[in-house]
Parts: sequence; structure tokens; C-alpha cells
Amino acid sequence: ACRKEIIAVIESKAFYLGQLDLNAGSEKVWQFYDQTMQKLKEHGARIARLDAFAYLHKKPGRTNFFNRPETWEYLERLNNMAQKYGLVIFPEIHSEYGSGLHKDIAEKGYPFYDFFFPGLIIDAIDRGLNKPLLKWLDELIKSRYQTISMLGCHDGIPALDLKGKEVGGEYQPGLLNDREIDALVNRLVKRGGLIKNLYGSDGQKIAYYQVNTTFFSALGENEQKMLLARAVQLFIPGTPQVWYLDLFAGKNNYEAVEQAGPSGHKEINRTNLSPATIESSLKMPVVLEQLKMIRLRNTSPAFQGAIEIDKNCASHILKIKRSFAGYSAMLIADLKNHTFRIEHRNKRGSVDTLNYP
Repeated sequence: ACRKEIIAVIESKAFYLGQLDLNAGSEKVWQFYDQTMQKLKEHGARIARLDAFAYLHKKPGRTNFFNRPETWEYLERLNNMAQKYGLVIFPEIHSEYGSGLHKDIAEKGYPFYDFFFPGLIIDAIDRGLNKPLLKWLDELIKSRYQTISMLGCHDGIPALDLKGKEVGGEYQPGLLNDREIDALVNRLVKRGGLIKNLYGSDGQKIAYYQVNTTFFSALGENEQKMLLARAVQLFIPGTPQVWYLDLFAGKNNYEAVEQAGPSGHKEINRTNLSPATIESSLKMPVVLEQLKMIRLRNTSPAFQGAIEIDKNCASHILKIKRSFAGYSAMLIADLKNHTFRIEHRNKRGSVDTLNYP
């Protein structure tokens, strides 16, 4: 009868340390990993996402980011463990495009988050320019990467993942240059995004790789742009991941950030939605049209097969075709005025067209 009162007293005295590091040098931790994967399997999971995996192997005097070869050894051990339970290992790793780390992960046979796509699609929609996005899509197709594609997520827009980097004394260019990335970040901040400043041991500010914002707010809360971004995500290579606030056109939650305190910047994109809010949102055109496109992506055989991208169209036009077993789906988008259409053909030759607007 006093449950609420007791919980309130406990919470008033509680102090939470936050995310803790586990000592991966301990066999007890590896037993814990094994037990966790077993539970995931029992609950029907098929993919085990390794959060912030590149920091697992830490050692004094090292960079503490993807220390080699130890990090690869840990990943292989985890993968062997996952295979025992029929799980796919999915390491979550942020790194500059120019570092080529995504290629290394792919060569080892692991899928990776397409952290490059969110910034590229916003840049393409903002500037009405397809070239940087087409460069990445061409690499995706030719290299046959296994990716999880995304728009927004529980963290933010990983703009600095697009950067180049010096590797072995030679600079490897990014998908966008520094000037273009700075302009992108500035636009996101002007639209209400937040950047957390990090500082090194010498007191110098370190560039933070994310802009914390909902994807809808990152697009200026423009419903047509949101639908276009979702359509492109569903057509590009990879397995689409849909963040719930994107689906419901969630806006930046500054009240949650303020309530969470100094480290609460990520709460801007983690708003809890009540059943009533969800029910009312399911009447919104921006939600219903996303669901319609997702339903097509999930049910049409066209998305199981080949992907073709027109590289000869005008610089503001994007054309992507998916086809398989007599089915095809074509996306034709204008990145300047943000109009687009989807043409779906079944194996009998019948064509359904979705026009936006």
C-alpha cells in the first residue's frame, strides 16, 4: 500500500554513478557476457550491439581507442561466443571516414552503423546537391558493406564522422571537407541542436563528434524534408533502423535537457511518449506516410535484390532503383524542392505510384 512512498524515499537518497566500465581482463566479466548473450537469445534477439566497443580494451600509455591487436582479439572472442547462441555481433564504432576503420571492420566480416549517412542526407537536402551522398552510396554498393542505416538515434547527428584524417603520414579526405562540415554543424546548431564541449588533460577543447538533436528538428521541423530523408534511407543499401522519435516527428526536448543537469544534453532526443501521444500522432500525415513507405520496404521483394543509382542525372536529382524477381521500386527525388515519388512495379507489371507531395 505504501509502495509509491517507499520508492520516493529511496529515490530521494539514491546517487547514480552512470555508465561504468567493466574489466574485460577478468574472466568473471566474460562469464557475464556469456550469460547476457544467452538471455538475449532466450528473448528472441538476433543481433547483439556492442555499445562504444572501440573503448573496451584500455591500457595505460595507449590511445585507448581501438588498441590493436587486442581489440580485434576481444571482438573475435565475443563473436565466437555470439555464434554459440546464433547471434550476429554488431560493433558500434565512431571514427572519421578518412581513418578507414569502417573498411577494416567490414573486411573482418562484421556489420557496422552507417554513421556517415545522417550528415550526408541532411547536407544533400540543405544544399540540393547529390555529389557527396552519391560518392558514399557508390562505395556502399561496390564494397558490399553490411550496414545498419539510420537517420536519428539515441545520441545525435554524427557530423564529424564525415571528416578526413591523416593516416601513416598521408591525409585521407573525408566525405565532406572541413568547411562543409563546419557549415553543416552550424546549421544544426542554429536549428536548436546542442554540442557538448569536451576537454583534454591539457585543458584544450576537443571537437565533439555529435550534434544532439532530433532528426526532425535537424531538418528545421519540415515534414516534407523528413519524408524525403526517410525515403532515401529505405532505398539505400543496409538494414534500416528507425528511431521512434523520428517516426513520430519528435522535436527537441529542452525541458528534459534542463532537468537532466550538466550531462543531460542527450535527453534532447530521448523523450518518453505516452500511449495517448502515440495514438494522436498516428493521425499525422508525416507519421502515416512514413509507415506507408516502411511497409513497402518490409513487404516488397524488390528490396531483396539489386540496387542501381543513376550517376548521370542532374546534380540536384537522386534516382535509386531496387529490383528482384520481377519486382522493382524506383525513387526519384528533387533535392532542391524536396519533392519525390516512388514507383513500385510488381511481377505482373502493375505500377503503384506514391507522390510527395
